[in-house]
Amino acid sequence: MFPLAGIVAVRLAWLGLWRRAFYWLFSLGAGTLVILVGKLAFEFGGWFVPSVNVYSVSGHALLTAAVYPVLFSVSGEARGDRAARFGMFAGICVAVLAAVALVAGRYHTATETLIGMGVGLIVAWTNLRRSRRLLPAGRSPAISALVLCVVLMIVIPALLYPIRTRLWSQGLTWFGISERYARHIGTDPVSGRTVVTVVQLPLPAYRQSSELF
Repeated sequence: MFPLAGIVAVRLAWLGLWRRAFYWLFSLGAGTLVILVGKLAFEFGGWFVPSVNVYSVSGHALLTAAVYPVLFSVSGEARGDRAARFGMFAGICVAVLAAVALVAGRYHTATETLIGMGVGLIVAWTNLRRSRRLLPAGRSPAISALVLCVVLMIVIPALLYPIRTRLWSQGLTWFGISERYARHIGTDPVSGRTVVTVVQLPLPAYRQSSELF
């Protein structure tokens, strides 16, 4: 999702809307930070609210709800306000479908998904309310901008992944973190209610836990 967010920023910057591009990246970063703090509080501190099924808030729901409405709206602005509004609603529909998939697939509880989606929609709304028609008549995106978008989507994430993994692993060592929390979302066979099980695992076993949880 971050490469798609980069496409939005590149599109705005290419059109000379530097302030909108900066505001988009800043607001998305702020929303991501909010969710990240909550996720780290659970994974490393064991902080959660079982009464409302909040453990690890969904970052996927956040990014989907924030990026797709803005991406589709910005893409449609070149064709007018109606296309921009259609793009916005299409993006919201994608976000809702993603949220349903996260809950149905038991990747997150409904509460975790709604919180992440709510933060994402706030980010999208703060950007869309500032929206104006992007392109003057007769102007269209250049091929070079499209090539740059492809680079952002494919090449950069592939190059940065090993670096990110290494820094993350080293950072855990620096802070003396040796254990992390994980949770499994299941269903009680008798009552049919959602049951969440929280376990504390040593770091070497944490990655293997994805096979069990």
